[in-house]
Amino acid sequence: MILRLHDIRAQYEPTLQLLRFQWHPTQPGLRHFRASMNRVAQLVEQGTVHTTILDLHQLPNLDLEQQFWLTTNWLPRVSVPAIRQIALVLPTGNMYNQMVVESLIRVSRHFIHYDIQFFANVESALDWSLGDAHTHALPRLLHTWHHAPTQPQPATLSPAS
Repeated sequence: MILRLHDIRAQYEPTLQLLRFQWHPTQPGLRHFRASMNRVAQLVEQGTVHTTILDLHQLPNLDLEQQFWLTTNWLPRVSVPAIRQIALVLPTGNMYNQMVVESLIRVSRHFIHYDIQFFANVESALDWSLGDAHTHALPRLLHTWHHAPTQPQPATLSPAS
């Protein structure tokens, strides 16, 4: 299912325990950055997500205030025991955010217990995330992302929503 979490478009697949999300702002800038990321955290905190794909395409450069907030508030919230792997899709043209991500990982390594891999495109990230057992789901996931309507933002997030 495709969800709108403020300025984030998310694909949540409970049967695969997979969450994919990408910045899709309704207006330029980072006005809803924290609210958007908090919605993602609410979903992850439920313990039903084992794999996350974070696509950094369209994400504006993160300033020091946002970086500090991610390190001190958001990353500890989403580093729940259920998370096993994170796939980071980094645009090749944005070295700044790539360095930010590497720095955040370095600073947060004391509570990061999951495998993190970097990818140049979503297809490769999905392939790695799904593993051999679920590669058949790759075409369906890509089709859903590109063609399914985005559901309105739910008032609350639950595994059944």
